[in-house]
Amino acid sequence: MTGVILCGGSGTRLWPLSRDAYPKQFVDLLDGESLFEKTVNRNRVLCESLVVVTNKRHVFIAADQLSGSQGIKPSDAMFILEPVGRNTAPAIALACMAVDQDETVLVVPSDHLIADADAYAARCAEAQKLADKGYLVTFGIKPEYPETGYGYIEADLSKNLGSENAFGVASFREKPDVETAKKFVAAGSFLWNSGMFMFKAGQFLNELKQLEPAMYEACVAAWEKAAKRKDDSLGYEMAEPRLEDMASIPANSIDYAVMEKSRQVACVRSSLGWNDLGSFDSLYGVRPKDASGNTLDDNLVQHGSKGSLIQSSGRVVALVGMEDCIVIDSEDSLLVAKRGEAQNVKKIVDALKASGGKRAGLTEYHGTVHRPWGSYTLLDEGDNFKIKRIVVKPGRKLSLQKHLHRSEHWVVVSGTATVTVDSEQRIVRTNESVYIPIAGVHRLENEGKVDLAIIETQVGQYLGEDDIIRLDDVYGRA
Repeated sequence: MTGVILCGGSGTRLWPLSRDAYPKQFVDLLDGESLFEKTVNRNRVLCESLVVVTNKRHVFIAADQLSGSQGIKPSDAMFILEPVGRNTAPAIALACMAVDQDETVLVVPSDHLIADADAYAARCAEAQKLADKGYLVTFGIKPEYPETGYGYIEADLSKNLGSENAFGVASFREKPDVETAKKFVAAGSFLWNSGMFMFKAGQFLNELKQLEPAMYEACVAAWEKAAKRKDDSLGYEMAEPRLEDMASIPANSIDYAVMEKSRQVACVRSSLGWNDLGSFDSLYGVRPKDASGNTLDDNLVQHGSKGSLIQSSGRVVALVGMEDCIVIDSEDSLLVAKRGEAQNVKKIVDALKASGGKRAGLTEYHGTVHRPWGSYTLLDEGDNFKIKRIVVKPGRKLSLQKHLHRSEHWVVVSGTATVTVDSEQRIVRTNESVYIPIAGVHRLENEGKVDLAIIETQVGQYLGEDDIIRLDDVYGRA
């Protein structure tokens, strides 16, 4: 069986923890492990190989976290890089084209939490039996309360398919209002739509061809013309459709395109300790709490406060007499909200994007910006200067580049740097420095086995990130 991990979401309702350049599936939201890493480790024990479908800009983040997961080698996984997202049906179709048509595929989102791994494995085993019979299987979560933020699956309880949890599907339902959700839960036949699926790759593609022929043909064309290679810097096999081919694929979800139309759909009823962690309200529900119902955080000092979600990037958060609130203190932004209103964080993100300038940038990047070679953190800036902390991972290097409007001064604070400036290359060690003049051709490289950290001071009339002329780049950036 091959696991297909859909890794293209943006998680705007979890801003400022989640940003466009580093979305929620890669963020440590719970216990030192990202949701993507949890998804990989949970499914790796069930699947012989993995196909990760992700946005092209996120591949280096996913590859780093994939390589850090237990037992994952470059030969165990491949990536499909989407230059533009077209929703889940095309993403799954491309993944199915990447494997043998008789292969069973388990399709899962990268940002869900599943607490009961044993129950998950058991339900997957039931689903595999149905997939072997030609069914397109969806996993329905037994509802714990009348949730209005999820779609629902109406199981056909009169059509049992061989086990106490396997049924036909009567209908798919949109996200309901509160009263309708209460009726769904009371009926006993309605399940939360988890967005997880299992089927034979060829069976799904055959159904897609019959039900959405235009989408199918566009996916075939995109796959046939996709650039397929082994990435030397990351070690994984990659398939990258061309932008124009991907953009020509009709965008639609697997539910609308296939599952709601097919006559070969089955449902496995599941109780897994499942949560899609789509908002701070849902995050509050799974975080450990103190006796007053406040989530645990080493930086929290509180008096007379209860029922609150607190997360700090390092500063002390003092809470006095507050109830049922959300306080998220990141490196560059502070979110304060009332519990129960977390769905509206997306409206804040929309407002920031509409405002343009630096505010819009707060939805794109964190205070620490991740790059294929490592990361940088903005420490200070003012008229004609900017100070960063740059971390380069072992074996990684920045592009060979120059700047037309700024000079730079680098001081190594840990590790050992290999520095190129024009025609000279030299080793720069801890507490040593190097100066790069305006228009000087330069490169920073870490040939060691531990992280390299430097403090970079930029001085110039213009200090924008777009003042980079790349002359050579191992990551294929322009």
